[in-house]
Amino acid sequence: MTSHAIADIPSPGRGILPRQGHVIPEPVETVQPDRPRSAPRLLSLDVLRGFVVAGMLLVNNMIWNAATPRQLMHAPWGRGVTFTDMILPWFVFIVGVTIPVAASRSLGTRAFALRVLRRTGTLVALGILIDSVESRALTVGMDVLQLLGLTYLVAASFSRTAVWVRLAAAAALLASYATLLSLVPAPGLAPGVFLEHHNIIQYLNDAHLARFALAGVLSAAPASALALLGTAAGDLLRAGRMHETAKTGALAASGVALVLAGELWSRTLPLSKDLWTPTYALLAGGTGLVLLAACHLLFDVARVRWLGVPLAVLGCNAIAGYVASALLAVSAMQTWPNPFSRGTTLSLHTVVLDPLGGTVGPVAAGWIYTASVVTLWWLVLLVLYRKRVFIRV
Repeated sequence: MTSHAIADIPSPGRGILPRQGHVIPEPVETVQPDRPRSAPRLLSLDVLRGFVVAGMLLVNNMIWNAATPRQLMHAPWGRGVTFTDMILPWFVFIVGVTIPVAASRSLGTRAFALRVLRRTGTLVALGILIDSVESRALTVGMDVLQLLGLTYLVAASFSRTAVWVRLAAAAALLASYATLLSLVPAPGLAPGVFLEHHNIIQYLNDAHLARFALAGVLSAAPASALALLGTAAGDLLRAGRMHETAKTGALAASGVALVLAGELWSRTLPLSKDLWTPTYALLAGGTGLVLLAACHLLFDVARVRWLGVPLAVLGCNAIAGYVASALLAVSAMQTWPNPFSRGTTLSLHTVVLDPLGGTVGPVAAGWIYTASVVTLWWLVLLVLYRKRVFIRV
């Protein structure tokens, strides 16, 4: 991962926070002589990415109990989707949007390909690191960052083709995956029948892919379709000859159309986060477009820039925030030898939550813990933001 200052990030000034806010003067980009100039950043995209990272921090550090809101937990099998289920596909969508927005047209084909491969490899390696820390042994498999890496690879590989080619590729991926789900039977089941632990995807994962540490790789097909859709939205944001309010309308209208399409299709192909059904991808893409339209209207058209600062703090260092917080969360859940009592173990959860729960009750203790962790990481990323240090893979 590299750390460097990026242009068009407003410098600290007056705002809702002391000495911080999206206010003049604008910084001057520092570019290495041998590196191409990056495209200007969009505040709307940083805010949307920050919103998704905030959601990740919230649900990843949530202490689940009987009082936890349903929307802050994954939906049970066959019960639709929740806010928590939408966070990962929204991040995949944003990865796609970012590709054309941040593209440097001066990069040649070979340099561009090397950059794509490097970023893909870095994301996959970071995912393996998190999984290995969690299991305390080298663990190679498919998880959040591995999926992001593969979808980035597909979307970036198509990013220099015409938008209709990318949309056609996305449609082909969704159609192929839908065909697999609907027409290919798992042993003992009729085609199109999905049980929680008995379906065609589970069968392929267990019988054929797990031995190669690729269980879950099939979800890269609908996820890549979502990222390709994001690249089309990114092209729209970069369109120089289109009025900004027209861009907002096009994004919103496209999003509503996808949501309706996903809802209608879900009558025959259920929404499922576990199987990454195409209907789930369409719903995520549609809601992602609507959220992007709202952010674009507020921060790029109306230019209510101060309102976006708190979320932009998270969005400007999204991957760094996710990786660091995930490593801490994994470590907090693990047990370690107790230095004060031989033969016993303790964890950060028990050290903090047990005494706190005894004072304010387990439900309040859980909320205090979650809020404290989210606040901690926001403050850490605020320091980087104020210093104009933005970490990219």
